Amino acid sequence: MADVVVESFAFPNYSGMLYVKGNTKTPLSSIIGGRRKYTDHVEFVTGQEYSVGGGSQPAISETASLTAPDATAVSREQKTNVTQIFHESVYISYAKQSNMGTLSGVNIANQVANPMNELDFQIAARMQKIANDIEYTFINGVYNKANSDATINKTRGLVAAITTNVKAMSSAPLRIWDLAVMMQTMAGNSADISDLCAWVDATTMLQLNADAAANGLTIVPADRAINGIALSSVITPLGRLNLYLGAYLPAGTALILNLNVLAPVEQPVPGKGNFFLEPLAKVGAGEKYQIFGQVGLDHGPEWYHGKFTGIKQTFDPADFVKKVYVQGGSVASSIDTTTPLSVTVDNSDDIGVVIGNDSAIAVNVANADDIGVVIGNTSENPVPTQEITPGP
Repeated sequence: MADVVVESFAFPNYSGMLYVKGNTKTPLSSIIGGRRKYTDHVEFVTGQEYSVGGGSQPAISETASLTAPDATAVSREQKTNVTQIFHESVYISYAKQSNMGTLSGVNIANQVANPMNELDFQIAARMQKIANDIEYTFINGVYNKANSDATINKTRGLVAAITTNVKAMSSAPLRIWDLAVMMQTMAGNSADISDLCAWVDATTMLQLNADAAANGLTIVPADRAINGIALSSVITPLGRLNLYLGAYLPAGTALILNLNVLAPVEQPVPGKGNFFLEPLAKVGAGEKYQIFGQVGLDHGPEWYHGKFTGIKQTFDPADFVKKVYVQGGSVASSIDTTTPLSVTVDNSDDIGVVIGNDSAIAVNVANADDIGVVIGNTSENPVPTQEITPGP
C-alpha cells in the first residue's frame, strides 16, 4: 500500500477540543501489564500440563503388597504461544509542519490549531491504534506459527485458547447462576476459582445486573481496582466473582478469567527496546517514522478460564421478572390498583392462571400441588410483572 503523507490541504488544521471517536480503552492489557514477561524467541512457553491420576480408593491386600506393583509414569505436555509483529508508520511533509498557523473551519479571534504539533499527534494516534490492536488480539487472536519468513506469526487469544470450560447459552440471557455453575465446572477441572473475573460486554452486564436485582442479589460497583481498573463484584455460592465491562468481545460471548495467570510477553529488539519510534531514510522534503514492536499473550492453563457462547444479544427486562417458588399450601397476592385481586390455591394438581387487571377477579383452585400464576401488566398496573411459578 502506498504511503499516506500528511500534507497541508489533505489534513487541514482546526481549533477546538479533540475527541477521539471510537474505542480507547484497553482494560485487559492494563490489568495484566504489571506481569509482563520478556523473551528472545518468537515461541514461548505458557506452561506444561500433566495429570497424576488418583481420586480412587486402592484395594490392596497384605498378600498382594508383598509384590511391588508394575511401575507407572506421568507424561508432560508443553504448551506454547507466539509473539507477533505490530508495525505502523507516519509520514509528514516539511510544508505541513511549518503551516500549523493556517486554520480551516470556523475561525474565531485568538484561536490556535489543536494539536499544535502534527507529528506528535500522528505518533500518539498510531500508538493508540497499536494498543487497540493488542487488546483485540489478546481477546480474539487466532493462532498461527510461521514456518517461513513470508508467513505470519499470530498469537493465540483467550477466545480461541479456552476449550475445556465452555457453555453454549443457545440465545438465552446470562444470569448470575450461570456464572456460579461455570465456576463449579472450572473447580471440577482443577482450576483455582479464588480470584476470578467475568469479562462481559454491555448487554451481558445489563442482563447480570437485572438478574441480580430480581433475585435479591447485589453487584457491588468499583469494589476493587487492579492497575487502575475498577472491578465490580458479586457474591456467588462458590465465592466472590469480579465483573468488568470488557472491550472487543465477540457478540454473544463472555469470559471468566483468572487474571493471575495472564501476562503479555514482549520480544524486544536489542539496543532499541519494544514499540520504539525510529526515523526512516529521507527521500524528499518530509519525515517518515516507523513504530515497531512484538508481543504475545501468555494465557496460562486454558482450563483456568471459562467461556460462554451464544448469549442473547439484546436486553429485555421481561426476561428478569422476580420469581417466587411455591410448593403446595396457600398463595394470596394483591396489586395496588383500583381493582382488587385475590388468588387462593389449595392442594391442586398442575394449574396455570393468567390474570389481567381489566376487572375484579377472584380465583379459587382446589386440590393443587404445583401452581403457576402470572400477573400481567396493564395501564393500571405499571409495575414489573410478578410471576409465581411451580416449586422445584
